[in-house]
Amino acid sequence: MRQEISIFHWNSIPAGTFDEFSQIVRAPNLNLQFESREDDGPFAGVEWLLPTAIIVYISKSYFDGFLKEMGKDHYGLLKKGLNTLHKKLFTPDAPKLVILSTNGKIKDEGKYSRTFSVYAEGNEMLQFKLLLEPELTEEEYEERVSSFMDFLIAYHEGGVSNDTAESTVQARVGRRTILLAYNSDTQTIETVNPIPVKVGDKA
Repeated sequence: MRQEISIFHWNSIPAGTFDEFSQIVRAPNLNLQFESREDDGPFAGVEWLLPTAIIVYISKSYFDGFLKEMGKDHYGLLKKGLNTLHKKLFTPDAPKLVILSTNGKIKDEGKYSRTFSVYAEGNEMLQFKLLLEPELTEEEYEERVSSFMDFLIAYHEGGVSNDTAESTVQARVGRRTILLAYNSDTQTIETVNPIPVKVGDKA
């Protein structure tokens, strides 16, 4: 059975982390799954493309199947459910994860969180990944989640402009993934280059 919403997480993440999310999001005919996996060991690669310790994955069938059948009321519940994860993952009481580089050194969190990210399927050949900064206030977190979800609804309903659609496809990394992040200045979701241009380099 196809899962509309999935949460993948390291075994070390406390089991109760997703209880409130689950209570809010669960609905008749919604296929919701939770899957734990072994904690990742040392890694190498382009860090923004690496899996985070917790991933919420929203499939294409959620947008073009479940929501069409059940109505958009659940879209608001999914936003609300995602918002509950802020106090679980972005506060001083959140799980502290140790990420090691291949040389055994502990890695700093970096610009974007290695703990949590949200993926959403665009089509069979395209998926979006929302990058989130490791330290966000509740308001900042909710802004990012809301903007990302609004972008996804517009994308699946054909409401994204041709220029925006073209720019996102051009920003695709590898075969499938497009990295997105919230721009506080423009208050919009924008594509992100996984290999940032260094000072002195040509863009």
